[in-house]
Amino acid sequence: MRRIILIIGISGLLIVSLFLFLRAMWATTPKKILNILVVDKTVSSHDRTEHKSFFWLLNNKRFVLPNSVAYNYKSDYYGFFPVDIENEVFEFKSIRINEVDAFSSAYEVMYLADCYGVYSFEWYKGKNNVIRSQKIYGGLTQNDYLLMRKMLEKGKLVIAEHSLFGAPTNSLTRSKTESLLGVNWSGWAGKYFEALNVNEPNGPPEWMKNLYEAQHKGFWPENAEGIVLVSNDGLIELLQQGVHLKKAYPMLVTANDVQKKYGVTESIAFDQWFEFVNPLENEVLSSFYLNVNPEGQNVLNRLNLSSSFAAVIKGKNQNYYYFCGDFTDNPSAMFTAKLAGGRTLNHFFSSFTNSQGAKFFRKFYSPLVENILNDYYTTLPPK
Repeated sequence: MRRIILIIGISGLLIVSLFLFLRAMWATTPKKILNILVVDKTVSSHDRTEHKSFFWLLNNKRFVLPNSVAYNYKSDYYGFFPVDIENEVFEFKSIRINEVDAFSSAYEVMYLADCYGVYSFEWYKGKNNVIRSQKIYGGLTQNDYLLMRKMLEKGKLVIAEHSLFGAPTNSLTRSKTESLLGVNWSGWAGKYFEALNVNEPNGPPEWMKNLYEAQHKGFWPENAEGIVLVSNDGLIELLQQGVHLKKAYPMLVTANDVQKKYGVTESIAFDQWFEFVNPLENEVLSSFYLNVNPEGQNVLNRLNLSSSFAAVIKGKNQNYYYFCGDFTDNPSAMFTAKLAGGRTLNHFFSSFTNSQGAKFFRKFYSPLVENILNDYYTTLPPK
């Protein structure tokens, strides 16, 4: 018994010593002051999954606030703040018109992580609701657009991702934002589901099944896997594995020169929401690929969509990056952020709950965003 206690004690001491060593190694990395405005309007849980991994990256790479304090994912953003989910108590912090000029001068980076918003059923009643529920807060606003435009005019960095253009963003703000970024949004988005059964924990919401059966006069294939396509106008289509798809997973593919510049992997599966955006004259750094058969291609042709489309867009004449997918929703063990080798440790701990998300974060999102921020940081005057 004593020997077991001794072994446990020594093991615990070694783990604590290793933790302290990795923390000390991380602390030797110089801080990089970078004033970043993060916007996340889709915070339906206290875990703040829609922007947490971005803050993990900021902490791990020692990007700090102007006062040299580390970014806090729970407070250092604009958007929705859940206070008491059970009793529907919340707060929100929005950009006001009289703040636009001052913010465009003070902030160096604007990151629009998620503008979709929070809806009543999805927030406090769970996601498997029968119908789409009422919006509580969300959508890209006129003030958001004005700040984005001001920052781009001043040559500052803007990063935005999926849900910028879709409902509940109104059509006028959407049109102006498309014009500002020089892109054309198709109105269609999609997501892969390993199981189309609405009763599965990671299955689609029930309104998708009801909408599909109403529009197609057929049954929803609950025992299948596939990709659900939804339009901003309320249309829905399904690409089913074995019927429309050779392989169900959407793939994110990157050319060799971009791989080397940003440190990302050549090809990786993607299981979050994605959208079809025409980059027009802007540069495409990575692309999505849907492995459809002829039947699946017929579905896409009917919707005027392609099986290969932009995933990461870089502005041609403006300093912005647009991610055509829900890139920031990755598993992040925040205690690993302030450790040397944190990326490897985060991958290890996150793989137990979300292996695909952990892989995407390590091999694509983390190196991509880190290199974008580092490249921009080197252009700023010393602080």
